[in-house]
Amino acid sequence: MLKYTVRVADPKGHYLHVSLAFEWPGGSLDQPVLSLPAWIPGSYMIREFSRHVISVQAQVDGKPLAVQKLNKDHWQLMLSSPNEPGQITCEWTVYCWDLSVRGAHVDETHAFFNGTSLFLCPKGLEQQPIELTLTKAADCRQAQWTVATGLAVVQHDGFLDKTGFVVLATGQSATYSARDYDMLIDHPVEMGELVVGTFEACGVHHALVVYGADSDADVTRICDDLKPVCETQIALFDPEQKQAPFGRYCFLLHATDKGYGGLEHRNSTALLCARADLPQRGVAEAPKGYEEFLGLCSHEYFHSWNVKRMKPAVFLPYDLTQENYTRLLWIFEGFTSYYDDLMLVRAGKMDEMAYLKALGRTISQVLKNRGRLVQSVADSSLDAWTKYYRQDENAPNSVVSYYTKGALIAFCLDSHLRASTQGRRSLDDVMRLMWAKKGTEQSGLEESEFPALVQEATGVDAGALIQQWAYSTDELPLQESLRACGYVLDAKAAESPVFVGMNVQFSAEGVQVKQVLNGSPAHAAGLSAGDVVVALDERKATESQYKRRLASAQPGDTVTLLGFRAERLMQFTLVLDAAQPTEWMVRKDESLKAAIAAPWCVQDTEAVRAA
Repeated sequence: MLKYTVRVADPKGHYLHVSLAFEWPGGSLDQPVLSLPAWIPGSYMIREFSRHVISVQAQVDGKPLAVQKLNKDHWQLMLSSPNEPGQITCEWTVYCWDLSVRGAHVDETHAFFNGTSLFLCPKGLEQQPIELTLTKAADCRQAQWTVATGLAVVQHDGFLDKTGFVVLATGQSATYSARDYDMLIDHPVEMGELVVGTFEACGVHHALVVYGADSDADVTRICDDLKPVCETQIALFDPEQKQAPFGRYCFLLHATDKGYGGLEHRNSTALLCARADLPQRGVAEAPKGYEEFLGLCSHEYFHSWNVKRMKPAVFLPYDLTQENYTRLLWIFEGFTSYYDDLMLVRAGKMDEMAYLKALGRTISQVLKNRGRLVQSVADSSLDAWTKYYRQDENAPNSVVSYYTKGALIAFCLDSHLRASTQGRRSLDDVMRLMWAKKGTEQSGLEESEFPALVQEATGVDAGALIQQWAYSTDELPLQESLRACGYVLDAKAAESPVFVGMNVQFSAEGVQVKQVLNGSPAHAAGLSAGDVVVALDERKATESQYKRRLASAQPGDTVTLLGFRAERLMQFTLVLDAAQPTEWMVRKDESLKAAIAAPWCVQDTEAVRAA
């Protein structure tokens, strides 16, 4: 057994102290090696968590043991006789000041961590059972801290609150169990003065754990809104039994001044949102960003099925020491992005007008990005490690999002399946079959397997379309897919009468160029990211002057710019083009005779077949 202990050692310095005790089995000529993951599942970039690990020390049978660091995230324990068994204890300190859903963050008010940031593991012993003991330190603002995690508690010397979480006073501890190392690192932990709400969904206990929210945040309302969303998703994958793949679930939410994001886990999710987006008690109208927050919760909850349990075959098992390449993230992330708002609609938590606006925003994000013309979503999935998560100033020209375009592929495929079967089959059937075949975590989706799965689930051979939409840079049939449902796509006229093709930021120095679109007037003029424009048409380049000049310009007009590239003065001649749309809207067209009901207008194809 691997026995880990985490102690809040120095909350003011943002340090956690971690220790590990295990029995070295012996019988090996190789020295034991400890390793730390280089990335966290769900966030496809090498994160180098080991850079925050400080001072690894060890003992064997109570005697000091030398530790030699082999590389960035591997430490070798120098046993005098690795062939002999022995009791090894190790300890190290981790700097925790990353308030994101991926890392670890500690101060006097709370401690949050993902296991991938903390737990060095002896290579070869990953399958051993785990015990994790958490201890509250004295140097904290609150006398008591609630411990929230999806792990099962084994014992504690605190007390259980009414929501079932352990509450610890200074010096008290709680011990949790995990089947193996993979299970341990897939359960984030939140400790502190937390606000907790609970609800039942299809017989499963759910908890919403909030850190950092305003005192008037309406946690009860959030729980009431999440309940039907969770029930709708459970029913999607198991319409007969309505059985979730977990016995309980935790939404772990950090409310901050600003921020947005989430990371999925097998029976929990770590979330980040702006506290201003949460509803207030006694205020009927929800904040503008609340619906988007519910969509984030829906997205991460949907991942409980789509990527946590059914996943690309190359992820079985994860190799957390290096990149794991797949071309299928457009299915596991893109399809989840399609279903997140769709689940809100089906649960009655988003109306049609709001859904159409959200769909229009997704379409706009894809169509205004020229990267869609040079990169397929399959290639975007493969390049996630080096491109999507490391975007630079050239990203609009070279990168397409497997989230947004993947969601639009899901819609086009859903529309095609519904039209081909007169509404009797849909993408819902595909997801259910994939769950039945791949959801046991014993087999993953092979790289070329998805089209056959679609045909088996629906009887529709969509292989050629999937190849075209996901593996090429051809445009998606958005207009045709919408018209089949009785809707159309309209391009909104640009506010400016001309097109420049660069994104800028205004400052006291002038107009700073942030991005330049390929094939645009800015590109033709030779402007580049990093240039600072200080004059246009012999006038000082201020924000007001820049906007006034473009507001009165006409296509074909020439604007002379003076600017600095580093310390070199340069002149640019900008020939303006006609305005291009950057926003698209979806609307219902009553003159169209819809062949099928739109996916957001039906609860489920199960109901269609039953009728």
